[in-house]
Amino acid sequence: MDAYEKQFELRQGTSAYWHSKSHDLLVSARTLWVAMQENRNLEVNCWATYKMLIGMSFELIFKAHCVARKTEFSKNHKLVDLAATAGLSITDEEESLFNILAEYIIWDGRYPTPKKPKHLKDHWQNQSEVLTDEVQLGSMKGGISNGKLDFENLQPIWRRFSDAYLAAYS
Repeated sequence: MDAYEKQFELRQGTSAYWHSKSHDLLVSARTLWVAMQENRNLEVNCWATYKMLIGMSFELIFKAHCVARKTEFSKNHKLVDLAATAGLSITDEEESLFNILAEYIIWDGRYPTPKKPKHLKDHWQNQSEVLTDEVQLGSMKGGISNGKLDFENLQPIWRRFSDAYLAAYS
């Protein structure tokens, strides 16, 4: 085995590498979030990328738990499944958020469309149900963002999984 193969094996099997990369992605998402708050024009262009990065940070924190436990995990990006494989409990609300973030990891953060029109429709409907609150505007009803995917709301959730990892495996 050459040095590259040894490094590959070390990184693949050392949960601290996975945790560290998860933290890197969280910091990157936060950096983008702050930039979007300071320059609202960026929000139009970077909102999907922010959600992809924060989703990937959850993906890797869950995989860090799996690597530490020596538990095989699926090679997909379904956050709910990864959390279950890692033995982590999530709330119903977190499950709905993770389902949305998984779509950003799989396609919406990288591509203009999914593979099938039905996926786009389902994704948009799911986001509408989870991420907007209904408000009465005079005689009409409308939706307003509830901020559930704002960094300030997601970071404490990530921190809970990170703290659990550090308590169990450090």
